[in-house]
Amino acid sequence: MSLLFRYLAAWSICYCGLSVQAVLAHAEHDKARYVAENGKDKGRCDLVEAPCKSIAYAAKQAGKGDRILVAEGRYNVADADSIFYLSSSVVPVTGGYQKKSFQKISATSAATILVGVPTEFANGLAEKGFTVIADTKGLQREQQEFLQEKQTQLVAMAEAQTATNCINRKAGEFSCNRLDLLAHVPLATLGNSNSRGNDIWGHYDLNDQREYALMGLTNGISIVEVTDPEHPRVVSFIASQNTIWRDMSTYQYYDSVRRRWMSYAYVSADAATVGTMILDLNNLPLNVTHIATDRTDTSAHNTYISNVDYSTGVVREGLTPYLHLAGSDKQGGAFNSYSLANPLQPAPVYKHSAAVRSNYTHDLTSLWISDARREQCADKNTDCDLVVDYNEDEIILWDKTRNTQPTQLSRNNYQYVSYVHSGWWTEDKKFVSVHDELDEQRYGLQTRVRFFSLDNLRNLELAGEYIGPTTAIDHNGYARGNRYYISNYERGLVVLDISDPRNPKEAGFFDTYPIANSASFNGAWGTYPFLPSGNILVSDINSGLYIIRDKTAGVEGSVKFSAAKVTAKEGDVLRIVLQRINSNDAAADVFYETQSGNARAGEDYTHSEGSVSWLAGEAGEKIIEIPIVADGAGNEFSEQFFVRLFNPRNGLALASPNLLQVTIVDKPDEPAVNVSSSSDQQNSSVAVNISSVSARDSNSKSGGGGGVMGYWIIAFLLMRLLKEKGVWRLKLNANF
Repeated sequence: MSLLFRYLAAWSICYCGLSVQAVLAHAEHDKARYVAENGKDKGRCDLVEAPCKSIAYAAKQAGKGDRILVAEGRYNVADADSIFYLSSSVVPVTGGYQKKSFQKISATSAATILVGVPTEFANGLAEKGFTVIADTKGLQREQQEFLQEKQTQLVAMAEAQTATNCINRKAGEFSCNRLDLLAHVPLATLGNSNSRGNDIWGHYDLNDQREYALMGLTNGISIVEVTDPEHPRVVSFIASQNTIWRDMSTYQYYDSVRRRWMSYAYVSADAATVGTMILDLNNLPLNVTHIATDRTDTSAHNTYISNVDYSTGVVREGLTPYLHLAGSDKQGGAFNSYSLANPLQPAPVYKHSAAVRSNYTHDLTSLWISDARREQCADKNTDCDLVVDYNEDEIILWDKTRNTQPTQLSRNNYQYVSYVHSGWWTEDKKFVSVHDELDEQRYGLQTRVRFFSLDNLRNLELAGEYIGPTTAIDHNGYARGNRYYISNYERGLVVLDISDPRNPKEAGFFDTYPIANSASFNGAWGTYPFLPSGNILVSDINSGLYIIRDKTAGVEGSVKFSAAKVTAKEGDVLRIVLQRINSNDAAADVFYETQSGNARAGEDYTHSEGSVSWLAGEAGEKIIEIPIVADGAGNEFSEQFFVRLFNPRNGLALASPNLLQVTIVDKPDEPAVNVSSSSDQQNSSVAVNISSVSARDSNSKSGGGGGVMGYWIIAFLLMRLLKEKGVWRLKLNANF
């Protein structure tokens, strides 16, 4: 069994350096769980006066960052579960504590004696404070097979895995159904072997269409390129203060001076003192740097950016982006809102006037209500910016149309409420989901995800529930199309078909934590389903990053654009082709909408939204037509906007591509001016790259020198401008 100990170091983690606040966001986490020979296997094992009896039971009560303390005494270890937890360090287990106080004592004063541990598992337990009386008889055959299986699974979790299709409900050592493994990046590659994973987000760079995963770790954040999902590449690791909780969001906007898309990531850390880290994503695919820090909130549990498309991070048409920090160390943890007008210096817009714990927001999401339901909001005559506040104890709805002064609409509850954690909204904006993080543990429930109707914003109605086959805890979830993607802790990624949220059904799963399915805080922490490629990102606490291919489309088939990118000219009527694939030709429909980029609705193209339908028995392609405006401007360059498919109905699923990038190319491109700023804002240094002229440039086609001379003039004027702005050093690279 030497392989198990070979990977022991990869699963050990030291918690002695954690900075812990007086009130943690998760009261059940970062605790000691107590075991004593006179204890009883009931309750949470978190009270010195009420210890549990067995290591295996205590391990199943453990939260993120918990450890198990075993008191002096004699313990017969006959079960394979306890041997597994003793040897694997999935949950740190140590012995040598006093019976009543659980203070650490020397081994010569008293001993924590383990009887019956097979000889091959005895190594290393002395360093953990145990005295071992080995069992030379070994384990029963069933126990040996159990531990051998767990050993093999641990090895698979600690090592990189290559693309493996889900066949007969298995992808290598991982159980699955209708979800394929594209790649697995282990923790040792993401950060180091002493780190563990937490949350995850994605980034789609509109400059070159590359895709990235941003994964939080206990010791920092790792940025991984996943453009080629079977060969992911770690781009950068940015170290930060050690903490269990980290969260991140991305924002992307078009800079008309640089004539390129600019992007930043905002990273919060809970139980830490690092503030909100701002990462510069503008030097991708080369690297990512920590460019600034906002310390208005010393710590925060979650970040959320409202009014953006979650595939691109680009602000939605006609709206304004806001950064929201939830569960901070200010105002009792109520959400705080910031303007991103200057992405490197978020400006406070709203802070809750109270400063009590009951105002705490653990997570939030937001959506716009534009139908008759807006009459239930503060201003009946305007669309309503609805915020769903997951408040630990309740679901609170806010009208945040006036960002500086939100109005509370309702407070909502449900049976078995334990820890109102997080959720999302369906793309028809008629339902919101709720993940309760502790109901499985406290009430012995199987996985339970609730869907509430938004018909009455003043009193939510519980409309439907997903009840899973195990007791694994549901953590975070997101809707894309009629699929709902759940990070289900020890069961891994679970995908629901929410064509009818009143009757959600499991469509597939991929078990990133194959060694158990209990109500414990191991396994999949987060997921991100919004990449334009359609690939799903999953972060696992114990084993790292997984890239998953979704194959859950049913007999109704799926719908996609015929291409991910198209071009159009001014004055054209753009004809966009929709394809329905692998269907049974039942009636179905899907909605679409345009979203602005650097092209503007009304000025450059005609804003369009609506639905496309297939009648029963009807097959074939459908066409969306979007008029491109001939604005007569003589010196424009290429402009972009997007068309997005959403809310497929009657069982139809989304396939990829479902986000279309449209480039209006009626005018020749100017050279791309790439200005990347140093993180040292006091000592500005700017590199300007003027790349080669587009093939559409008529001067370039003619072979004359006028085009080149024109670009040198642009470069000269740009240098003068930068000098006037106080930039003292400039490097110019020109390739013509």
